Amino acid sequence: MSEFNAVGVVGAGNYGMAIAQCFSKKVLDVLLISNLEASLDGLNERLRNITSNSECRLADNIGYTDDFSRAGGCALIFIAVPAAAVADVCRQIRDFGIDAPLVICSKGFDGKNGRLLSAVVEEMLPNQFLVLSGPSFAGEIARGLPAAVNVAGKDHELSERVAVSLSSDSFKIKPIDDYIGLQVSGAMKNALAVGCGILSGLNLGESAVAQFIVNGFREMGELALALGGRRESFWEVGGLGDVVLTCTSRQSRNIALGKHLAVGGDLDSAAGCLAEGVFTIKAVPVIEKKNGVKLPLFSELHSVVYGNRDLRKFSVAVLK
Repeated sequence: MSEFNAVGVVGAGNYGMAIAQCFSKKVLDVLLISNLEASLDGLNERLRNITSNSECRLADNIGYTDDFSRAGGCALIFIAVPAAAVADVCRQIRDFGIDAPLVICSKGFDGKNGRLLSAVVEEMLPNQFLVLSGPSFAGEIARGLPAAVNVAGKDHELSERVAVSLSSDSFKIKPIDDYIGLQVSGAMKNALAVGCGILSGLNLGESAVAQFIVNGFREMGELALALGGRRESFWEVGGLGDVVLTCTSRQSRNIALGKHLAVGGDLDSAAGCLAEGVFTIKAVPVIEKKNGVKLPLFSELHSVVYGNRDLRKFSVAVLK
């Protein structure tokens, strides 16, 4: 079993439940934690909906609570909430005096200040932190289908311990030493996928989408370099692998949203919860200003989603 006997997962959404299910194979006790009591109702039914498998249910060693103070008994805490909620989770960790290492699974930027989520955690807490990211759809990993992700942090030895302790036959965790590049890729690939959906919805063909991915991938690398990351990290599974999955899969909510926009839909009329990519797109101007970088492709995407940019002009601009 894992050296981490008790692991907490903050966020009982699709991904939170999925990684809890993964870690239940390696950890004695897993605790799902949510501030919203209603989100803890019918967890087993929701997991079956996620996996489309009537036989799938949460493992018996997974508990769930809306009492955040119980996270104090965890040796490791995974944060699996929307990016905008990370600061609130940090406040609760601080208020309850929880000192366990944190693993950021959320993907995005601080929309107000254009910062990486690790910077939000560092500003608010003294806890050690890691970042976990990679191509891993919730429904697939919850069913035990094979997937691989990266983990990274300032303490590479902690990354290695987490990888060794929590990797399983079906869920491989590979440590790398670039938590900045890993976050940039995890956040920006969602935005890139929205653009892929727009081009696909405009019936411009898969060749155009491929060109767009390459252009965007290059721009993501430039952003990572500007923030102190390394371009070679984008060849890891948490870089290129995550981009390929999110930008090409029919399961991608970000692609579905882009297609919705392409046929005249807007954010208000989008079905269900908005995909994370739109929030990253919204933050693009502040990311550019905060970090002194230019992101022409993502700026064009911002103009389409949050401005009045003509879709055809957008396609011409980003496919140069």
